[in-house]
Amino acid sequence: MPDALSQQVAFLLEADKLKEVIRLNQLSSGSRRESTAEHCWHVILQTLTFADHAPDGTDIPHVIKLLAIHDLVEIDAGDHWVTEDNFSAVKAREHEAAERLFALLPDHQSADFKDLWLEFEANETAEARFANAMDALHPMVLVFASGLDDPTHEPISAADLRETKESRLSPFPRLWAYAQGLLDQAVQAGRLLP
Repeated sequence: MPDALSQQVAFLLEADKLKEVIRLNQLSSGSRRESTAEHCWHVILQTLTFADHAPDGTDIPHVIKLLAIHDLVEIDAGDHWVTEDNFSAVKAREHEAAERLFALLPDHQSADFKDLWLEFEANETAEARFANAMDALHPMVLVFASGLDDPTHEPISAADLRETKESRLSPFPRLWAYAQGLLDQAVQAGRLLP
């Protein structure tokens, strides 16, 4: 039976593979697509920067934990644009990945990390709602605030993005208004279909 430290090192080495998972969206420079590890770091930094947009009493350190864990499943499941057609299949792959990855840790950490991942997925606590809003906003900031000429998810429209993002961002009116403004600007500039 491996000791706890060996299990933790094995988990960290496995988590390092997140650096190799390439996401659908580009960096703000447009030079290449970002890795999921880069996304996790940047969405955490974005959360610290936008923390004053969270409702009073939101536990920001807990939000950071949720965001640090939320995309580890992409090591096995990859990054996907989730639609009605593939929702069940993507979620099943992510649950299998969570079982495998978190089982690498000692029992107490395995349960804690899995609970964090499940909390993010359920999107029911104040912290999970803010973490999900940050996750939804992040690619929009990278792509649309940077003024990239090349839409990330062609041929998706601004209307599609509004529908996809609204449930996670609308509880935060200033952030939702900002996101909608980004979409309007992208349409006006011809970078996104209406």
